[in-house]
Amino acid sequence: MAAWNIATRRLVLGGFAMAVELASAAGAATPLEGQWAGDRLQLVIDAKGGRLQSDCASGSFAGPLNVSEAGSFTVVGQFDPQRPGPQRADEPPTHAKARYEGQVSGGVMKLSILPEGATAPQLFTLRKDARIKLIRCL
Repeated sequence: MAAWNIATRRLVLGGFAMAVELASAAGAATPLEGQWAGDRLQLVIDAKGGRLQSDCASGSFAGPLNVSEAGSFTVVGQFDPQRPGPQRADEPPTHAKARYEGQVSGGVMKLSILPEGATAPQLFTLRKDARIKLIRCL
């Protein structure tokens, strides 16, 4: 009877471990890295997070950036809009919290940036390994 009890426990625990592993694999997120660019914005993502530059703004978020199996992600970071003309050295930065949401399919990313207080998100289409030339805010 004790042998059957031990075998049953092993079977139940083994089945539980397998179920946990399958469940975590099914909902597992994949870290996204690389350089993405387009629509006057470049985004570099690595294990530490992401940094973006556009003609009139910059931003960042802490990483890693995990993408669902469906190719979507959401992360909160900061966004720093800039104004035209020279930036004064004694002018405080204008950091704002921002929500970055995206959808990745192949080598294309649709990115939405919604800074705190904004009424509508800024939308971008980026391509993996693309490069652009930024024209700073004029």
